[in-house]
Formats: sequence, C-alpha cells, structure tokens
Amino acid sequence: MNLNQFLLSVIQKGASDIHFKVGSPPVVRVFGDLIVTKSAPLRPQDTSTLAFTFLNESEGRHFSSLTEIDTTYTIGQRARFRVNIFKSKGHFSIAMRYIPLEIPKIDERGIPKAAKDFAMEPRVLVLVTGVTGSGKSTTLAAMVDYINNNRRSHIITIEDPIEFIHDDEKSLINQREVGVDSPSFMNAMRSAMREDPDVILIGELRDNDAVATAIRAAETGHLVLSTFHTVDTTETINSLISFFPEHQQPQIRAQIAANLRGIISQRLVRRKDNKGRILAAEVLVNTSSIRDCILDEEKRLDIPRYSAKGGSEYNMQTFDQAVMKLYKAGLISIENALANATNPTEIERIMQLE
Repeated sequence: MNLNQFLLSVIQKGASDIHFKVGSPPVVRVFGDLIVTKSAPLRPQDTSTLAFTFLNESEGRHFSSLTEIDTTYTIGQRARFRVNIFKSKGHFSIAMRYIPLEIPKIDERGIPKAAKDFAMEPRVLVLVTGVTGSGKSTTLAAMVDYINNNRRSHIITIEDPIEFIHDDEKSLINQREVGVDSPSFMNAMRSAMREDPDVILIGELRDNDAVATAIRAAETGHLVLSTFHTVDTTETINSLISFFPEHQQPQIRAQIAANLRGIISQRLVRRKDNKGRILAAEVLVNTSSIRDCILDEEKRLDIPRYSAKGGSEYNMQTFDQAVMKLYKAGLISIENALANATNPTEIERIMQLE
C-alpha cells in the first residue's frame, strides 16, 4: 500500500475517518457510515509499520511505555490528519481523522450566527458540544479564525494534538500541544494565565479541574472557548454541575450562571441529496431567563422553552427548530429531521398543523 496515495484517494471520496486494524481491510467513514475498503486484510506487521510511520522518534520511545497516543500526520500541503494509535488484543490499531488544511469560515459552514457574537465577547466562557465527529473542532477553528481577522488579541490554544494551523492576521496566536509543548492540559492551562492571553482555547473539558480552571479564566477577564461531549445545551449545563461533589454544586452553579455566555450543540445530518452532511445546531445564549434556570435546579427543564423563544432577539434555537429549518429548505429528509430532533412527536404535530 502507498499510504499517502491511499489517504488522499479516500478523502477525495468524502472520508472523514480512516481505521486500520489487524485482520481487517482498512475501513473508512464516509458521511457517517463505515465502509470496508477492497484492500487485503492487514497483518500485525502492517499496522506496526503504519504506527511507527506516524510517530516521530521521541514519540516512538514514549509510546513503548503506553497503550495509546495522539499525534498528527501531514501529507505536504495536501492533507493533515489527527491520529490515535492504540493497542487492541496486543496489536496496533489506528484511527485517523481528516483535518482540512483550509481554515473553515463561519459563513461557509452553516455555523450559527451566534458564533460571531460569541467570538467578539471580551471575557466569558463559550462551549461547543456534541458527540464525537459532530464538527466541534471545525466550529472552534472558525471562531478562532473570525477573532484572528477581526480583533487584535493574543490567542493561546491548548490542544491534544494541534488540529487546524492558524497564521497570525490581526491577532497573535500561540498553539500549544499537550505532550509536546506542555506535559498536561492542566499544566498548560495554569501556565496560560501567566502568558498575557486575551483568548484561551481549550481542546476539551475533561474533568472538574479543567472546568474549574476554565471558569476561573473567564472570571479573570478572558474569553475561554472549549468543547464538551454532551448531546444538547441542557445536558451540558447539568453535566458541568454534576462533575463536582454535591457540596460544591451551588457555588459552581453560580459561577456558571455568571460566566457562561453561550453553548452551541451540534449534530451532523445526512443531506437529502446524499452529498455529505449538514450542520444542525442548538444555540443557547445566557440571558437573564436562562441564568435563572441555571441557578434554580427546578427551572432547568424550562431552558428549551426559553431557547425556542429567543431566536429573533438572541439568535437562539433548539434542535427541533434547527432541523425544521433544514427540512423546510429541502436540505434534509423528513426521516432524518425526526431522527435528529429532540422531540420528534412535536415535530410531527407541527407538520400536521401546517
């Protein structure tokens, strides 16, 4: 196998992810579906050779004492990949995610207009959430690009690994890779506070220490952007609070209410014309009504109702509203609209009334 030719050929066909596993041909994910290629099944020496092709010398030594590692792989000026190498039944397995070299633009990717408003905030916490493969990194990269072209700011990104590569425009950007530029997320986050940042991008909030540090950074006058693995905006708030012991939750709830500016929750939905997938996004803006819902646990179930009413003034919307817009525009089928709605029964009722 010519590795680079193979990778370039599958991304030209729309592959977002590539998997290499012993005993199976390479498997690619195209528009959300896994497809087995017609190549021969891989042998242990095949995946081992691939693994150490992706690792530089220092990472190779480091990997000998670990069971998994994240890195990146670049094919000149043609393609870039995030690579996770891990062990399965004693053999190397590899999962790759394609990262476009071109920095995404908010207006070109169907990213909600609220992302521009969030990007221009001086000192708040903004989260982009969704399941794996829902385009969170793309949205964050587009927001950083928007800041870079519209504000004079010092932007520090903390990533594992670095994905989209940004060049300085109006802003000064320092991109730090965990394991290369800093030993851990927490070290990098604590250090960032002493590096005169205006904007801090944290690749992922993984535990309560990361959440607490991100909130403190927002409290002390920084725009903090990060991702979180939750399926909608209400669950995001619940999960942030539940990270902490019960006796700390009232304080965390108050800090989130005071410092959170907004949440964009994402799902990628198959297009009706089968030419890829399109973004459906739920958007929450922390208005006074939403703030009351965060502070009062009994009101938290009212968040979707306020989000549904906040479209014209705050650019808020629920997933149900997002998929209905895509369906009415002829971009997705009714089946995929219902499959990605939070309340498909309500969607069906609205359609019957119309």
